[in-house]
Amino acid sequence: MQTLPSPGESITCSGPHYDRAKEAKEFDETKAGVKGLIDSGMAKVPRLFIHPPQNLRDLSSDTEGSATDLKVPIIDMMGCQDSRLRRDVVDDLRRASETWGFFQIINHGIPVDVMDGVLEAVKQFHEQPEGVKGEWYSRDDARKFRYYSNGDLFLSKAATWKDTLLFDFPFGEPDREAVPLLF
Repeated sequence: MQTLPSPGESITCSGPHYDRAKEAKEFDETKAGVKGLIDSGMAKVPRLFIHPPQNLRDLSSDTEGSATDLKVPIIDMMGCQDSRLRRDVVDDLRRASETWGFFQIINHGIPVDVMDGVLEAVKQFHEQPEGVKGEWYSRDDARKFRYYSNGDLFLSKAATWKDTLLFDFPFGEPDREAVPLLF
């Protein structure tokens, strides 16, 4: 996997000496994800994760406000059974989705101990040896539980620095065989 050049060397994210599709395929086939890169002791960020210079130039230079002034929208679900309050919650969700793309929900009814348990299970999943995690690595949408890195790995100009666990059980309890023992 190609990595960033040393200081003073130019960064080339495309061109005759860089095959992004090949590098993406090699990365995906390891089934180790981003954490696998870190665990391998890599010293440089692979080029696969570096945005081409033209993308960086296209980013907005608007620095209105300070990063410390940013506040993630908080959506309070308390009382959303009331139709008037539900309308307000839906409006808040819409606004947060359109302007931020994410938000925090409070008073949703999921006990803190359940949320803490899920976070701990996710942490334990990611700390497992690569071979164990790799059994769950998949891009197959038919799988109800899957672990993968970069949903748009083969489409984006640069990979994102994240691994994902996806649970798709819309109708209640999952089949215990469909999820790792940690969950």
